Amino acid sequence: MIKVKLLYIFFKLFLGLIGSVSLISLFVILYLIGKFLFFTEPIIGKEILNYEGICGVNITTSLANKKCQNLMTIYWLLVIGFGSLIIALITIYPFLKIKKKNNEDLK
Repeated sequence: MIKVKLLYIFFKLFLGLIGSVSLISLFVILYLIGKFLFFTEPIIGKEILNYEGICGVNITTSLANKKCQNLMTIYWLLVIGFGSLIIALITIYPFLKIKKKNNEDLK
């Protein structure tokens, strides 16, 4: 009986901790994406899908390099944010659905 209670508590805490950390990181990543898109010079909000135009082969100006650096940062934040969302969904859903069984057979 004690093993079952400890296992239940361990799984609940583990899923809750992993889910909350990934959810918090998702919100931080969304904030950073917005910051890089609209509030960092040079602003590239309208050019988010124009990779070749920003990071072309022959473009070597400092403004283009800064834009390319911001664009790559946004792309990687999107990838990490998607992974964080998947981890949050996988861990938060079972965390909310796990119910302790009140089964007399366990005693």
